[in-house]
Amino acid sequence: MGYDNFKKEVERILEEKARPLTWKEIKENSTKLKQKAPYHVYVQKLQGDIGLVRFRSGRDKKTVWALRNWFVEGKFKELLPHKVRFTILSSKKDHAIAANAYWELKRIYPFPEKLNLNRWDVIEAEVEDFFPEEDKRPDSIRLKSDGIEHLRTIEDEEERITIAEKISESGEFMHTDAWKGKTLGMTKPRFRCFYFYDSKCQFFCDQNVCVGHDMEVDEEGEAVEIKGDRVYFVLEAVEREGGEFIWEKTRVDWYIKSVISLTDPRQRRLHF
Repeated sequence: MGYDNFKKEVERILEEKARPLTWKEIKENSTKLKQKAPYHVYVQKLQGDIGLVRFRSGRDKKTVWALRNWFVEGKFKELLPHKVRFTILSSKKDHAIAANAYWELKRIYPFPEKLNLNRWDVIEAEVEDFFPEEDKRPDSIRLKSDGIEHLRTIEDEEERITIAEKISESGEFMHTDAWKGKTLGMTKPRFRCFYFYDSKCQFFCDQNVCVGHDMEVDEEGEAVEIKGDRVYFVLEAVEREGGEFIWEKTRVDWYIKSVISLTDPRQRRLHF
């Protein structure tokens, strides 16, 4: 099924039922949706196109699908989790980029500097607003600044690589409209083909059509240091003037928010 038909069918069912549904329930109400699990790129695009929101609800913590405008109108907020666990990938002055339980990238704030939290710290945070009025980007979440608890720091390099691989995605979102529904992404340069100069980086992604990217690098307290054989770029969409919804545009520019460099212990052992 193509994306447009998928979007229409999911939106129709959610609007007709007017309540959060699991993927199983959505399929049960459709004669067209047959796939066991939806294509993740389609799900990402739905975040921007119809305002799709997914979260775990109830005692059994099943993942449900809902529409953002329901929560903006004050409906079903009691179903949203009070606390969310995040793995920090980039820590900035007043915010952080982190992965949630679905390995989706989220922009979390405020992020008190006094907590001294860094990359690979795992936290559990009380959420003040999943849909902050001051930041309508679908991947932004406002936390309670006094409700952040540090759980552990991931020290094992293999575990770090496993997490990075779960989050990393194809460079398709930099070439097609697969970026819709998000303003954050993480990808790997192809064959370590990248070059840093001044405040920019040139690199090739994994797409056959890629003729190279030339992006600004925002270090903001995080020095770029390439030590390992695994390199990942955390990307953020360039904010436009006027505050319009960036995912409604036909094209978006990206910049490198953070660079993650890891050494695969298995590769290291092969050298001995």
